[in-house]
Amino acid sequence: MTARFIGVGPGSADLLTVRATRLIAQCGTCLFEGDSVTPEVLDLCPPAARLVDTTGMPLADVIAEIRSAAQREDRVVRLFPGDSASYPGVFEETRALDAEHIGWQIVPGVPVVAAAAAALGVELTGPHGPGSAFITRVDDPSEPLASITGPASPDLTVVLHVRASHLAEVTRELIPAYGPDCPAGIVVSAGGEGESTVVGTLADIADRMVGTALSTDVVMVVGRILGLRGDDDEPAISREPGPASSPSPGTTPEPTPPSVVPTSARIPAAAPGRILVLGGTGEARRLADLMVAAGLDVVTSLAGKVSRPRLPRGEVLTGGFGGTEGLITWLRAHDVSAVIDATDPFSAEISASAIRAAHETGVPLLRVHRPPWTPEDGDDWIRVADTDAAAQLVRQRFRRPMLTVGRHGPTAFAGDTRGSYLIRCAEPPPGTLPHRYLLVLDRGPFGVESERTIMSRHRIDVLVTRNSGGPASIATLRAARDLRIPIVMVDRPADPHPAGGGPDGAGHLSDTGHLVDTVHSVDDAARWLVRRFGSR
Repeated sequence: MTARFIGVGPGSADLLTVRATRLIAQCGTCLFEGDSVTPEVLDLCPPAARLVDTTGMPLADVIAEIRSAAQREDRVVRLFPGDSASYPGVFEETRALDAEHIGWQIVPGVPVVAAAAAALGVELTGPHGPGSAFITRVDDPSEPLASITGPASPDLTVVLHVRASHLAEVTRELIPAYGPDCPAGIVVSAGGEGESTVVGTLADIADRMVGTALSTDVVMVVGRILGLRGDDDEPAISREPGPASSPSPGTTPEPTPPSVVPTSARIPAAAPGRILVLGGTGEARRLADLMVAAGLDVVTSLAGKVSRPRLPRGEVLTGGFGGTEGLITWLRAHDVSAVIDATDPFSAEISASAIRAAHETGVPLLRVHRPPWTPEDGDDWIRVADTDAAAQLVRQRFRRPMLTVGRHGPTAFAGDTRGSYLIRCAEPPPGTLPHRYLLVLDRGPFGVESERTIMSRHRIDVLVTRNSGGPASIATLRAARDLRIPIVMVDRPADPHPAGGGPDGAGHLSDTGHLVDTVHSVDDAARWLVRRFGSR
């Protein structure tokens, strides 16, 4: 067992790294420090996970919790605000785990400093500003700051994590070293929903903070970089204010100092409604998992052809909608913002229904198109239009075929009384099968060596498979190539979606005139969602 020390960034779940989101969603025990981790981050934990608030807990008790979780074989995450590598106490705990012979890993997060710099619109160091930045936490404002930061320099930006109650004292301490006219900025709730920035000078920053709601800790940035934020190098404190948030009904808004900019006014607040995924593939599961982790309302529809499917996260519907009209009715009744067709390439009827339903309702439609396989050097492919054509060819030319054509495909070979078949599928196929066969119930992915072994052991003289694409059956194709076994490749049915598309989700008109966006991977689908609905 390896305990993961995860930096959760400034606090918002949409600023978690993808790795952090995945690890939290898979944990069995989660340790966190009270209000430093937001409820929306904790909501990513599985419902059955053990949540332990370690606020005020002695180090020995924290280690005892991790040790107990290890004995239960739980996956353990330890959450810290910002970047866990720079949070006080992390390395004390990792040394204690070393003594217990418990593995650990530090998973970096978005530093609060980075969120503060982004809110202020500045680069802390770089070719267009000061060459150095000094970052520290001020726990004791009575200690002379000059002894911490060193002598003041125009080439230095000072970034301080400060308790709100210490701001006035820290500002007075900085003025003798940096001068009253030195630009200063304060970021409240950096990276969070209530984020706001206050910009001024050391002489007036305290007055500009009047009326601003403060969290426990704030980030203070001091240095000439704040005077270079405009494109024309105009001092930032003289720039026009950004848009202000609308007051709540029934309240009287207080005057907002020109330098106070609520960052929430720059963040689109609209959230997408429900997203329907037409699934049944590995791509559909991964995409649903990502969207659920991002806080989106996702429903995955499965056709119900498999009795024990691998289920994605989120709500799952099984059995379809009863045709195109049923899908149209469901889309209109459930406030659907987008439909993602991530079905198997051989599910042409479902894809055609999705196009017609999207056309009738005006709901955006994205197709996740898994690229087909293409022959490589050494392959001996015989391409056929469908499984009926494959069955006719096999009866004429081969005697020991291996079938990997899905659960319903083997029935096309039922009339063969001469061949000895090896049939592999995830569940028992319905209907009549060939006269002589061995049924193997298994699902990929498979290894090349095991595929070569099974083909050699059963003296396979042809592999019959469908051109589904994807990595799950690559090993099977390679084993056939290595053994010089010909492959009868069943082509995909006529595509109900338009041809083309690319990684940018370029749209094309279907036969119905509806615009269909097409991508070729889960990552491209995620980027399409971000472009359409914004980052979450």
